[in-house]
Amino acid sequence: MRENDNTEQQISDMTTSKDEKSNNKKPHLRKAAGIVWKDPTLDEWPENDFRIFCGNLGNEVSSDILANAFRKYKSFNMAKVIRDKRNNKTKGYGFVSLSDPQDMLDALKTMNNKFIGNRPITVKRSRWKDREMNSQKNKDFDNFLKNSQLPTKKFRKFKKIVNNNAKDIHERLINKDTLN
Repeated sequence: MRENDNTEQQISDMTTSKDEKSNNKKPHLRKAAGIVWKDPTLDEWPENDFRIFCGNLGNEVSSDILANAFRKYKSFNMAKVIRDKRNNKTKGYGFVSLSDPQDMLDALKTMNNKFIGNRPITVKRSRWKDREMNSQKNKDFDNFLKNSQLPTKKFRKFKKIVNNNAKDIHERLINKDTLN
């Protein structure tokens, strides 16, 4: 009976350690077009990488072909071609992860308009961090929405402010004309 208690304790310890590991990683909450969602596919990518967007990919390009094109960079981590779930055709774009910023700059210069498969690809810096919930872009947008929903003050008609100095100048001009 004690052996069963010990095994149950070990199993519970193993499950809590798995839960603790999963809790250490924060979920990737994304926000775009006013919709918030959790993106589990971002867990596959390394943390603090420099990601490149590769566009204009043909249907014959796979993740391996894209990875082989970028393997010449020492800091290459991984590559992924985005495919449609229904028919497994490419959506025409993919992403490449590099860990060195200098390699990313070199790749942006040299790999743009290079043929991968039978099409020249377009290479740009990925803006995947802009869709994170805690990105500065989303914080600014939320503040803008909050400020736009505040009640606005109605404008009152401005009363003409009469300046005494202006009256004196006007009287002097009139008196000057009458004196001549």
